[in-house]
Amino acid sequence: MNAYNRFMSLIDLFYPKFCLNCSFPGAYICPRCQKYLIMPKRPQCYVCKKNSLNSLTHQLCLRKLDIDGVCYLFYYNGLLKKIIKNFKYRLATKVGYELFNVIKPNVINRLSFYKDLNGNVVLQPIPLSKDKYNERGFNQALLIAKFMNRYLNLAIADFLTRVKETKPQANMKTKLDRFRNLKGAFGIKPGTDTRQIKKLRIILIDDVITTGSTVKEAAKVLKKNGALKVYVLALAGG
Repeated sequence: MNAYNRFMSLIDLFYPKFCLNCSFPGAYICPRCQKYLIMPKRPQCYVCKKNSLNSLTHQLCLRKLDIDGVCYLFYYNGLLKKIIKNFKYRLATKVGYELFNVIKPNVINRLSFYKDLNGNVVLQPIPLSKDKYNERGFNQALLIAKFMNRYLNLAIADFLTRVKETKPQANMKTKLDRFRNLKGAFGIKPGTDTRQIKKLRIILIDDVITTGSTVKEAAKVLKKNGALKVYVLALAGG
């Protein structure tokens, strides 16, 4: 056993894992509760919610600066809510890594469309504000991007920055509140040569998408700076 494994074993000894769903000891997502990681039944347009090949936005639904498609791996149910809350707010990155390790091949197959995209394609994690990054010590979207990249093998870009502190979207009661909270939240990172963005197909990476206010605001900035297409990949949605 190497030094890292010994260290992790000591952590597990003093801070034992319990299933986030049923409290059974030994893992954050026990084998019995993995069945609650539920895949979406059908790909759909995120605007009208009707069937759509590869979860692409229908041409009649697509606005000039909008998202070209949204794919998420699991429904955002009670278990995913607990996983993401622990992942984001309790510094328990081990929860995220454990989730990645139990994801089954049929779920990963949902990424095949993005793997086969033609042209210049990059992943862009949704950035955190400086305060949130300093508080957590990591950006969960970047960790998710690195996981997705085991299968996609794409460059990870760093074009975006948060230019405005926002309140947690979970605290917003209406779609209008979410829109106002995120409006103007993103900009192009200082020092970025925007010529790098032109004609790119960019895949935004986030942990969860519900109303889409966050990713829509990010997509708007990227498309205004020349991005050809902007898609979204998230762990959970609905």
